[in-house]
Amino acid sequence: MATDRAEQAVNVEQWQAINERDQRFDGEFFYADRNTQLYCKPSCPSRLPKFNLVCTFSSAEAAEAHGYRPCRRCRPNGKTVTDLEWAGQAERFIHNHYQNPLSVNRIAEACHGPSSELQKIFIRIYGVSLLDYLNRVRMDQARYLLIHSGCFIKQIAELVGMPSAAEFSRKFKEKEGMAPTLYRRQVRKRKREHRP
Repeated sequence: MATDRAEQAVNVEQWQAINERDQRFDGEFFYADRNTQLYCKPSCPSRLPKFNLVCTFSSAEAAEAHGYRPCRRCRPNGKTVTDLEWAGQAERFIHNHYQNPLSVNRIAEACHGPSSELQKIFIRIYGVSLLDYLNRVRMDQARYLLIHSGCFIKQIAELVGMPSAAEFSRKFKEKEGMAPTLYRRQVRKRKREHRP
């Protein structure tokens, strides 16, 4: 049936089972967190998502068909999540949440695992730490906004998850070798010079 594969809102009985981590409901339904894009068994020991971000599925296949990834801790589909898949979950989480305050602990918590283990795996697979990767994503977005938007430096800092324009300018200068305003000016000048 089509409804067996559909995303459903969590009901009171399901929410209670999730809150109590009740193993009796494992296999009866699976729940997913729209924020982390992971799905779990009701008995999963990971941190509980917010109620308004939870949806349920009748099967692991249905959750995966909607784009959710299996939790590394509870293995809802019965398979081990590989290191490569887990690092990929962290990468996707960073790309989807770089605008928010993030730490290694927050990223690992969202990916349902210990931070030290995730950090080691991420470095082995991507060659950089989680925070270095986060800063790279933020700087890529900042360069795009500097070139393609009229946003002020303070606005760009906020849009890329930096708490202050001063910190953003300092980090940008470390990475690019020049202040954000100078970078914007030079790139726009080059573009004008290359126009036919």
